[in-house]
Amino acid sequence: MNFPRILGCPCAPIDDTSIFNFFRSNVGEKGYTVAINAEKILKYQTDIELQEIINGSLLPYPDGAGAVIGLRWLHSLRAEKINMPILSLEYANQNYVKTFIVGASEEVHDAAIKVIRQRYPNIHLVGHMHGFSSKELMLDNITSARPALVLLALGSPRQEKFAAQLLERIDSGIIIGCGGALDILAGKIKRAPKLFIDNNMEWAFRVIQEPWRLRRVLFLPNFLLALSLEVVRSWFSKT
Repeated sequence: MNFPRILGCPCAPIDDTSIFNFFRSNVGEKGYTVAINAEKILKYQTDIELQEIINGSLLPYPDGAGAVIGLRWLHSLRAEKINMPILSLEYANQNYVKTFIVGASEEVHDAAIKVIRQRYPNIHLVGHMHGFSSKELMLDNITSARPALVLLALGSPRQEKFAAQLLERIDSGIIIGCGGALDILAGKIKRAPKLFIDNNMEWAFRVIQEPWRLRRVLFLPNFLLALSLEVVRSWFSKT
C-alpha cells in the first residue's frame, strides 16, 4: 500500500478509530507494524536497513508529534499519535485473539502481565517472556505457540530487527512493536497526561521522567528545519 511520505518516509494518516479496521483486515496475515516518529523519519534518509524495515511493514503509523505534524504540514492530513500497544490489547481482548507478549526486565514483565490479565481477561494469552531471554528461545517459543498477535517490547531498533527474524519463522501473525509499553503498564513510568499528548508534547513529559532521553530529542531542531524546508519546496513546486 502506498502511504504519504514525510521527508521520504512513509506514514499512514490514521487515528484510533482506524486501528480496529486494520486488525480486522489483517489478522491471519503475516507482517509487522512500525511506529514512526521524528527520529525514524530523519534516520530513514540514510539508514538503508531502516528503510527496508519501514518499507516492508504492513502499517507505518504515527507514534510521535513529528509524524503527526509532518502529515499535517506536508499533506494537510489529520492523524493522531497512536497508542498501538494498548489498542492491540483492547482488540485482542474483544476478539479473544491468541497473543504472545515479549519484553522488559523480568520484574517489570511479570508486573505488566499481571495487569494485562486483570485488565484484559478475554485475551487468549498463549505465551509471554521477559526481554532478557535468549533470542533463539524467544523465537522458538513464539513459533511453537502460533499466536495471531505478537507484542514486542524490546526497544527500537531491536524490536524491529527481531520482528524481521521472526517473520522468517512464522506462517502468520501480526507483530506489534511496543517500546516502553510494559514499563507503563507495570507502573514503572507514567504515561504523559492528555494535555501533553493533545499538544504534541509527550516527548517533553518523558524527558522529565527519564532525563537520559534528552540526548534522543536533540535531533528535533534538525527535524523541524528539514520539515520546514520541505514545506517551502512543496509550496514553490505548486506555483
